[in-house]
Amino acid sequence: MMSSNFEYLLAKSYPGYASGEQAPAYARLVPHLKFVEDAGRAIVDAVGKKILRQLDLDAEVWFSRLQRALEVACLCHDIGKANDGFQRMVRNKIPATQQPARHELLSALLLADEESSVRAWALRLLSENGKHTDAEDLLECVIGAVGGHHLKLDEEWKKASIALRDGGCDTGLQMLLTHSELKNLFGESVTTEVCFSLIEGKPNSLKDRHLPFKFGSRSFKDRLKNDPEWWRLAAALKALTAAADVAGSALSPEKVTPHKWVRANLAETQFVTSDKMHEVVRARLKGKALRPFQKAIAGSGKQITLVEAGCGTGKTAAAYAWAATHANGRKLFFCYPTTGTATEGYRDYVAETDVEADLMHSRADVDLNDLAEVLDDLAEVKGDEDKEEKLIRIESLRAWSPQVIICTADMVLSLPRNNRRGLYNSPAILTGSFVFDELHAYDNRMFAAVIALIKAMPGAHFLLMTSLPPERKSFLLRNIPLSQFAEMPSPIELEELPRYRFQLLSDKNKTAAIIAEAVPEKKKVLWICNQVKRAQDVYDKLEAKDFPVETYHSRFKYEHRKERHRNIIDGFDREKSDAAFIAVTTQVADMSLDLDADVLISEVAAVSSLIQRLGRLNRRITPENKGTPRTAYFYKPEDALPYKERETETALDWIEGLKKLNRPLNQIDLAESFKALPQENDNNESLNYKN
Repeated sequence: MMSSNFEYLLAKSYPGYASGEQAPAYARLVPHLKFVEDAGRAIVDAVGKKILRQLDLDAEVWFSRLQRALEVACLCHDIGKANDGFQRMVRNKIPATQQPARHELLSALLLADEESSVRAWALRLLSENGKHTDAEDLLECVIGAVGGHHLKLDEEWKKASIALRDGGCDTGLQMLLTHSELKNLFGESVTTEVCFSLIEGKPNSLKDRHLPFKFGSRSFKDRLKNDPEWWRLAAALKALTAAADVAGSALSPEKVTPHKWVRANLAETQFVTSDKMHEVVRARLKGKALRPFQKAIAGSGKQITLVEAGCGTGKTAAAYAWAATHANGRKLFFCYPTTGTATEGYRDYVAETDVEADLMHSRADVDLNDLAEVLDDLAEVKGDEDKEEKLIRIESLRAWSPQVIICTADMVLSLPRNNRRGLYNSPAILTGSFVFDELHAYDNRMFAAVIALIKAMPGAHFLLMTSLPPERKSFLLRNIPLSQFAEMPSPIELEELPRYRFQLLSDKNKTAAIIAEAVPEKKKVLWICNQVKRAQDVYDKLEAKDFPVETYHSRFKYEHRKERHRNIIDGFDREKSDAAFIAVTTQVADMSLDLDADVLISEVAAVSSLIQRLGRLNRRITPENKGTPRTAYFYKPEDALPYKERETETALDWIEGLKKLNRPLNQIDLAESFKALPQENDNNESLNYKN
């Protein structure tokens, strides 16, 4: 089938095709490539130099390279759609299962072929007609970006080609490179059609291209491993190509051009200022001065700052003071391990300030404003991505605009892990400063991804807030530049305050007397069970006795869980009510509830979880208002799940050991006894980092 068989080339199908409506610009291939180029050019114009500074690449050398490479990658990323298989598929002439090869594979092959006129055209653009001598190197980066902008070529090569995997397609795949519409792109540079054979051994067989392409890719990867600057450029180029594709695909040029939208959302006003961060700190401290511990964090002059301090020491306020210097002129990503902690961090610190901030996690409400109309058409639009992919692409645009993004850590860590959300959010992430809170709660893969992000962005700043076991700390120190590392001393004046008394109950039934005593005294009680069923049972029994009780666990629908979460926070707020209140929860309370309990009742769990739970008990004491120690009651549950039996046995020994001190306990006691425990790899995964 020749080019003339298609009046115009499509990038995707569109509502109205079946009724014969004219194809809108966004659905046509060449306008789409131009829209994406427009978005890519705007990204570089707006934040190209910021990104290079974050990557520690000299703008005098690398700005032109980034500019040229991203422009060509954007123009080339979907050239492979100019083939008869794809054009028939988007016209409903064949099912998607009969499309012989994915478009990004074909685009990469055309650029990698030494004899290809498409390659020669791209090299002329990259060299600006011979002005630069780095075009060949940049083209290798472009091929990686084009081939990987949908991630399929990051997997086994055959996954990008149904014809190679299953057969059942035509005998050939006709590229439509001389189509009249492509002359608006190529000019007179491409005058010869290309036809790939789908039969092994035939001339120009697609399968025969596999090994040469694979060897070329491997050779380039080996070179990048030995040249960190080119590696950082190539990685950023791939991410920014995917991001430009999102902007160029999702926006409606009839309403607002990609260039105008990108420039508005990445304008200088959309980045953090010192004044805004100081505003957050003032609102939180309510006129109080920063403590010496907090001032030390704010004044850290290093790229990577580690803060190991207990709950309630004011780390978060210090983090915003740190951001006043280290996020000035950047985006600020405040990363939490759970949706609950992210939500509370947003509400407690920035929701009521003038800082332009957004809460982003998998459950945050999607507000796409003027992009909402695009969503209405998604069910009818067909291309290479399913509806979920399109939703992710459009939703990702939300992260480009805010000065401060409060999020779950997976949003940011999806970039070093080469996942879609991170690639699509890359214009924001690559201009960010980062606070990672509760870092000890990350699994090994996520912790290694934090290290990978630090390595990939040697010009960015990172604040790590946690209490690290020895293995984790050793891994961190082995994989970061120690000359750019600072560790803040713990706030001894806070951590040495006596906060806790431990009691180990021999029988769960003894809790009845504890509750009966606490309620008349108007105490706030937090009761944590390890399993939802047991939490429900406790709640039912307390409710039957007309106690003021609320429950909170993961089996509620998200909107109901939000309501319960807020009810519990309000129930513990003594400014709103001094009445007795009991919250019965599961592990969701370990980190996601910022409250101050008078009494803690907890099933025995892993020691790390118990320390988190203790962070909700006697949380607000200070050297000026020391209060008195409060009691944590522990009892052994019916079974260890979801923890391992050896974890609960270790915890029982840990509780007994601290009880033997025969005095009120402080956060130093908890930290030192925890670090003395033998450490186990979580999820049977050892820590591993690969550049």
